[in-house]
Amino acid sequence: MYEQYWGLVESPFALTPDPRYLYMSRAHEDALMMLHYAITRNKGAAMLAGEIGLGKTTISRKLIETLDPVLYHMVLIVNPLLTPTQMMQEILSQLDISIPSRNRQVLVQRLHLALLEHYDRGRRVVVMVDEAHLVRSAATLEELRLLLNCQMNDQFLISLILLGQSELREKLHKVPALEQRLAVRHVLKPLDVTDTGEMILHRLRVAGYTGEKSPFTPDAVFEIHKVAKGAPRVICQVADNALLMGAARKVKMIDGFLLNEIVEDYLGEAA
Repeated sequence: MYEQYWGLVESPFALTPDPRYLYMSRAHEDALMMLHYAITRNKGAAMLAGEIGLGKTTISRKLIETLDPVLYHMVLIVNPLLTPTQMMQEILSQLDISIPSRNRQVLVQRLHLALLEHYDRGRRVVVMVDEAHLVRSAATLEELRLLLNCQMNDQFLISLILLGQSELREKLHKVPALEQRLAVRHVLKPLDVTDTGEMILHRLRVAGYTGEKSPFTPDAVFEIHKVAKGAPRVICQVADNALLMGAARKVKMIDGFLLNEIVEDYLGEAA
């Protein structure tokens, strides 16, 4: 709607987890490195926690993009509201294994066989659970822990990655057997004001912006950061509204005064 006005070829602030748009702040780079290390060094289990809207899902998609599909088979659980049996069936389904039984022992045996088959072909299965804080029962978390029992004498046959909001850490405290198996734990932090401006410009560049400098003035970036509290998702929402309003007003730069008006109109509060 405003793309042509700002010289863009696509929307720069869509809320989909497109890895192209991931701005690699130090915090995001560290998180990606830690998860990549956990998988490639066969550490077993890892956790990435953080407040809502900080970019955990986008990091997970970037992580998947960096892994060689010849060496790793990804199982991505995006709806963790599953019983232990349903979780096992979903994993088997994503391994292209159809098994009608709901008997836990049968499911576990078939999964272990599948992991051995992948191992023989030089591959390892990675189970990534997004929104893991939504897992309802300790029994499901315990089932995930038991996946780590599938191992050879010297290495795991599976990597388990848990991504979730901060309450995930509290849930894991209640399942110490799983918590103790987390070889890598990382908490994602919000962006600072400098990263906020860099993230906005990065996304504009990916979307085709060719201007010499950002259309957002430093005071506009400051106001966006103050409203968003460093959360990339909110930064995107406010910046998107700003580009729309800026195009409607036919301005060349988005400054703090316009940003204040946008915050009041679109978010119901003054910056």
